[in-house]
Amino acid sequence: MTLPSHEPPGRRVGSMLLRVLVRLVKLGVTLGVCAVLGFAGLIAYYGRDLPDVHALRDRQPLQTTRVLDRRGRLVGEIFAERRTVLPMEQIPPVMEIAVLAAEDANFYAHRGLDYRGIARAILRDILSGRANQGASTITQQVVKNVLLSPERTLARKVRELVLARRIEQTMTKREILALYLNTINFGDGRYGVEEAALYYFGKHARDLDLAEAALLAGLPQSPTRLNPFRNPEAAQRRQRYVLGQIEAKVDTHFRNHVTRAQVVAARDRTLTYVARAEGVARRSAAPEVMERVRAELRALVGDEAMQRGGFRIETTIDLELQQTARTALARHLAVVDERQRHMGPLTPPRAGRASRPEPTITALRSGRTFRAEVTGCDDAEGRLDLDVGGHRAFARLSEHARFNPRGLSACAFAPRGARVPVTLEEAGVDGGPARVHLELGPEGAVVVVDPRTRGILALVGSASGRVGFNRAVQARRQPGSTFKAFVYGAALRSRQFTPASVVTPEMIASDLAVAPVPDADELVEPTRLREALARSLNPVAVHLLLAVGGEAVVAEARNAGIESPLDPNPSLALGTSEVSPLELTNAYATLASGGTFAQAYLIERITGPDGRIVPLPARTPPRVAMSQAEAFSITSMLRSVVEEGTATAAKSLRRPIAGKTGTTNEARDAWFVGYTPRVVAGVWVGFDDHRPLGRGEEGARTALPVFVEVMKAAEGSSRPAGFVLPPGVEIVRIDRATGLLAPPGHLDALDEFFLAGTAPTEYPVLDAGVDAGSLELPPPMEGTVPAAPPMAPPPAVEPPPAVDVPQSPPATP
Repeated sequence: MTLPSHEPPGRRVGSMLLRVLVRLVKLGVTLGVCAVLGFAGLIAYYGRDLPDVHALRDRQPLQTTRVLDRRGRLVGEIFAERRTVLPMEQIPPVMEIAVLAAEDANFYAHRGLDYRGIARAILRDILSGRANQGASTITQQVVKNVLLSPERTLARKVRELVLARRIEQTMTKREILALYLNTINFGDGRYGVEEAALYYFGKHARDLDLAEAALLAGLPQSPTRLNPFRNPEAAQRRQRYVLGQIEAKVDTHFRNHVTRAQVVAARDRTLTYVARAEGVARRSAAPEVMERVRAELRALVGDEAMQRGGFRIETTIDLELQQTARTALARHLAVVDERQRHMGPLTPPRAGRASRPEPTITALRSGRTFRAEVTGCDDAEGRLDLDVGGHRAFARLSEHARFNPRGLSACAFAPRGARVPVTLEEAGVDGGPARVHLELGPEGAVVVVDPRTRGILALVGSASGRVGFNRAVQARRQPGSTFKAFVYGAALRSRQFTPASVVTPEMIASDLAVAPVPDADELVEPTRLREALARSLNPVAVHLLLAVGGEAVVAEARNAGIESPLDPNPSLALGTSEVSPLELTNAYATLASGGTFAQAYLIERITGPDGRIVPLPARTPPRVAMSQAEAFSITSMLRSVVEEGTATAAKSLRRPIAGKTGTTNEARDAWFVGYTPRVVAGVWVGFDDHRPLGRGEEGARTALPVFVEVMKAAEGSSRPAGFVLPPGVEIVRIDRATGLLAPPGHLDALDEFFLAGTAPTEYPVLDAGVDAGSLELPPPMEGTVPAAPPMAPPPAVEPPPAVDVPQSPPATP
């Protein structure tokens, strides 16, 4: 039996509440302890096998490798991720302020985790009913971007919290901020503030102002949505938000770093972005150069270091000249297209005649030209469907404006059944059609070399700039008559011949008994060698090779720098052995430099990401290929080609030019290679599959106009420089018809250059029975210079100004 309580009712209620309160406190403490232990267990569980934060100091992130031209202009970039790492000293305070205002104003106050910010974010998420408030500090973002994956899971978030605390215990705030500013994504594949500043504003990060910094600081929130090129309004709204955050914290966080007046000025400033089209054009300006640079860099540092990047590569290229060379090549190829009708619409198949199918091709390969048949078209997509030897392929007409100047639709451009040459652009994927390029017109190559240093100033391997087959280096083509420079050089070196030596039709007839002589009927009268080279007479070149021997001609070409296989048969005199445009141009540079061979090169210097110079492979040491006198003699003869021979169009340059045209059988190749004392340029035009260029095409008409335009840009407004008369050359007055000494007062006389000791010593017969050679010889002319031994290679510097010596001045009555 329970006795009734005598406690007043109020006291009993209070006692009960106290007991409940005590129990709740105990429960709360228990739950708190369990929560702490659970959280500690969670931290311990997910904190296992975490990345070592100490390695962050030595981390080498992927960076951009920049390739520069000789004046420091950007030629192109090599990258897996576009990034340039900067120390904090090179990042302006306005950029730091803008990033802190946009992402983590309390960065310098917290220890990696902003607990108040986390609580505030959770509360706002609860009130809004969704997770829309971020709470990551800059330290946490570094963890997410550098050490962990971007997945959104509890495990990753816990690891992020643990690593953020560890980073704060290991690194200084400045180191953490530098890591963030160099790794964050700013959109369009640009990582780090330096790449962002260059991409959006065309300036280095150190030159950013507050308005630009605020724009960049706002991008990491959503690099795609806020991209100022795609959505300028959204980018500007975000910029104004960042500037508002700066203004709100001027007195509390950014005192002594920025003023309200500066913020207001930044808000009112209109930003100017770099046109993206300029960047695209710049990147495609020299794909041939970029290809060779990549190959050389990989060979020097290996794939891993090349992947990491961060190199600065200085080349010998003149970017402006490179662009001019490609433009000139494309423009003059378009002239050939129009002249030879290498353009649409394609010829439809003849009615009533079944077209013979193209042979089956086992596999499509790059670098080869194939015959394709049009099987269909799509005007909406501007697409041609093709059959290439049994393989499905397509071509986009928008990529072939050169062959479609009238802007025809795809179906109007190419009727079904039409045949067209194509090259492989991209292999088909998963059985899909391959992408091909139409090859209606010819292609070409341009090489420009500085003969004093052998630095390559321009290297153009196609008119379109498509990456792939680099004709300047990879093409092997017959040089035609441009090879005659070495045939005549061997003849002068032998001392059997001089520029005044005469070749007669009777000599050619004798040659025919030894070997076939192409175009033997070209020589109808006695002709001096200078005239024969100027007129590019084939029988004379063959005669010289037969006289001095094929091996001597091969040796002459080898000395000059030709490395390709050369067959010493009589046809070599006409340029039947194949060479590349680069090696032929550099061989002519041996003549331009005064007889010194040196290896052509592209890379001047490579600086590693650590600031150290990367050693380059040793180039072939310069060597004396011929005496300066011999080089000058052949140069003077090549000047006659321009002054009175097959290349008179080059006289429009109004400066001393030496060079040679070249055209092979059926005009399959058209060449011109020429030089001044400062610049050597070689131009080749032809079809990759060796089709004839068409009626009337030849070196002087097809290649020489490109040379003239390129040389005009290369020489610019510089004062014309003459070829210096070296020791070992003497000037003697000769009779124009016979090449012998001109009698005093002879009307048909001219001055000629001779290697010392090779000048004629006889006079021509003046009339029947009278030999002028019996007369007493006049004393040598003033200015005659005795022979001199070969000189050492001249230094790679600008030669002193010299008065030009004409190649063969007209006679004076």
